[in-house]
Amino acid sequence: MDEKALTPPALNTPHPWSKTLVEALLPFVTPRTYRKGIRLDFLEANTPVCRLILSGSVEVHRTADHLLVVRAPSFTILGLGVTGSYIITAEPCKIATLPLVEVHQHIQELGLWEVLAKHMVVVSSKLFSYSRQLSAPTAYEVICSQLIELMHESESLRKTLSVERFIRDRTHLSRSSIMKILADLKLGGYISIENGRLIAIHHLPQKY
Repeated sequence: MDEKALTPPALNTPHPWSKTLVEALLPFVTPRTYRKGIRLDFLEANTPVCRLILSGSVEVHRTADHLLVVRAPSFTILGLGVTGSYIITAEPCKIATLPLVEVHQHIQELGLWEVLAKHMVVVSSKLFSYSRQLSAPTAYEVICSQLIELMHESESLRKTLSVERFIRDRTHLSRSSIMKILADLKLGGYISIENGRLIAIHHLPQKY
């Protein structure tokens, strides 16, 4: 397996277009504070809405099977084009909500269609990357891609995340299969795990 082939931009990598859109929309919103573990959908009273993450972070889940797709940081705008998903606050957050039609209206008035287009290009690229990760031909390749994703998280966050749970929440793999492959990688010196937390990736072999 080519490790570089598994590293198209990390799903949680921030980009400037989302932040630009959030900052432009701030004058039109009233933020609310949410505690950890609150679910928010992208429909309110059958009206499509956008969620502006102003502080904290949220987890984006697929509605069909509740798989965790990505952790979205602050100054992210969600709900512009992706359907079939919802978010759960991963920590205390400040989030603002705007109907999608109003977001489009403000983008028109502020001349931000180019920024929106660039934002959607990044979103599309990340969705393709996510799809490729989940459709990898073997459980080993799926796990390797998730290990690489986890390494893109901050060190402080990795210290709070069980690597096995991180992978299981994002895939259809069983706990036993994940634990076996992780144990073999650790035994071979390919990764470092302490107390269930991923410390480092040294080298991921092409074949398992």
